[in-house]
Amino acid sequence: MQHHSVIGWGLVVVGVLLGALQGVEYLWVSAPSTALAFSTLPFVLVAAAIAYTGLTIARRSAYEGYAALIVAWGVGGAVGFVAVFVLATATSPQAGSALLFGAVDAGSAGGLAGLLVGLYDVESRRTLSTVERFAERLDGLNTYGKVLNQSPDIESVSALCVEVVEFVLGGDGGLFVTTDGERISVVDTTLPDVDPEGALGEAVAAVADHEPLETVTDEAGFAGVRNDQPGSTLAVRIPYGDGSAMLFAVYYDVDSPDEELVDPFEILAAHAATALSSVEARAGGSTAEH
Repeated sequence: MQHHSVIGWGLVVVGVLLGALQGVEYLWVSAPSTALAFSTLPFVLVAAAIAYTGLTIARRSAYEGYAALIVAWGVGGAVGFVAVFVLATATSPQAGSALLFGAVDAGSAGGLAGLLVGLYDVESRRTLSTVERFAERLDGLNTYGKVLNQSPDIESVSALCVEVVEFVLGGDGGLFVTTDGERISVVDTTLPDVDPEGALGEAVAAVADHEPLETVTDEAGFAGVRNDQPGSTLAVRIPYGDGSAMLFAVYYDVDSPDEELVDPFEILAAHAATALSSVEARAGGSTAEH
């Protein structure tokens, strides 16, 4: 079991226990029912919010590596609120049960406040990490874009595109093909068992129905391109000659590609389209000279 699941379900248990303590307080303390309800109901909701927060952390793999930080914020908030409660009641004698339940209430409120701050902190860190990662990819794409524009032939363009997919965009494999609508030619690939007559043929036919330079993420044959392994496949059609070139990228650990993957992939496709246009122009110029 992953750490975020363990920590998340631990918070669910804590929330349930805190809610149970509020029920004990309602039955234990001698006070008018209406007043007691108003003093316990808000903290029952606090306990429910803590349990819900734990459930959210347990279910979302995005919190893996961050769950301990969120809990640290929660513990810090609980300790801080309890400390303030102890200082505030130090000069006013109270029954032991009242002090205990008061400390539980303060700890619950402080814990929830800390968890919320922790969630905000984590989201800020993840956003910053995403921005930095995108900037790094963009820098790598711009560097490769200059090299792509100097490529002498389609084989060089293909090799560089597959290299970018794996080393800049973090893909697990890349595939570059050309097609004239009838025949499929595999120019470069790092994927095993690529069969133009099988799943690849279905995938190419499906991508051909989409606009050029538009990323396609879910079509017939895409699962077969990655040998029916879990994950996702991205593809884009690039104009080339009388037909098209197509670039495929495979990710085994990504279930649903987001903009963080799609946008750089489309930038790469645009660079490749420019490079292929240059290759065609040079080829046309050479033919005219002869």
